[in-house]
Amino acid sequence: MNPDNDSLSPIPWDQIIRFSLLGVLALLAWIMVDVARYGGSNPVSLIQPGTLGPSSELIRQDFPEVQQPEGLGLDGQQYYAIARHPTDLETASRSLDNPRYRLGRPLLGWLASTVSLGASGVGLIWALFAVGLVGIAAGSIASGVLSTTWGGPPWVAALFPLLPGAWWSLRVTVSDALALGLALCAIALFVRNRHVAAIAVAVLAVLAKEPVVLLFIGWWLYDRTKRSALMVGIPAGAIAAWTAYLAWRLPPDSQRANDLGPPFLGLVEAFRDVWSQGNELVGMAATLGGLALGGFALYKRGLRHPLGWVLALQLGFILVMGVNPTSVNFGATRMAMPAMITGVIMVLTPNPSAAIEEELRP
Repeated sequence: MNPDNDSLSPIPWDQIIRFSLLGVLALLAWIMVDVARYGGSNPVSLIQPGTLGPSSELIRQDFPEVQQPEGLGLDGQQYYAIARHPTDLETASRSLDNPRYRLGRPLLGWLASTVSLGASGVGLIWALFAVGLVGIAAGSIASGVLSTTWGGPPWVAALFPLLPGAWWSLRVTVSDALALGLALCAIALFVRNRHVAAIAVAVLAVLAKEPVVLLFIGWWLYDRTKRSALMVGIPAGAIAAWTAYLAWRLPPDSQRANDLGPPFLGLVEAFRDVWSQGNELVGMAATLGGLALGGFALYKRGLRHPLGWVLALQLGFILVMGVNPTSVNFGATRMAMPAMITGVIMVLTPNPSAAIEEELRP
């Protein structure tokens, strides 16, 4: 019989919350400096539109006084478009470059639309920012819970908001940190024997960004129970159903590039075409740093650690990614995030508690 929560290590909530706040405040200060430097007082800078971007016309309608930068812009403008029309797929798709792909990650837009009470303009931008910030705070707290449950330090909670990928996620309004934060919350809930809540949060995580299902597959490879299988199957079924619905409602995407390829090819092309030219060096540091930290964590702790398979799958995912998400600052920092935080937790928790080990066995 599995032990109840009273047999688990107590959670030092006061310390975890304190360290989470420190990390989040440092992140906010970091972002405020960058916005002041490049965006002035204009909150539209948080969604990074561009005159050639897919959402340029929508931004022009909602912000007629804003002069958009030249170029395509970044992905935040498309999350704004989804939040602007959360239930009208056809209208939203007119402001998206690849509607099926973009609408396959709807949670950030849905939540922001709900928080803003259906507003548009500046209010919606701040709602997107608030939802992203809450997702980062959730990931911070979950990291602290996992660390302390397995005998590690509570200050791990301060690290999640300081990941380069967390900064990019919040600075340009994308869903990577929200998805990872929810995924870590799901695993933390599972560890604390809150299995129904864990599965529900896991569904939200894959609706934020579907590749986080790899974290749940990795967890199942460690746990090997019916409950952890459900934490893979139910979220995977939910995102598959949503994807099928989008395929029924919308035409196929015509511009979508393939971000996956043979192992190591993306890294080779990143070195040859990007990094060796002195470009995207933050992306280089993130990708190589994530691989190095993850490799070290696996060497030190192995697959027997509760997060061993989770990390192994993340490292494998990095190795099959194409040159764009592997090399550029905007993509590489976010792609390396899961490997970085799980690697840190593994290194700092050398002896997961006997109570958890016993709980996770049938």
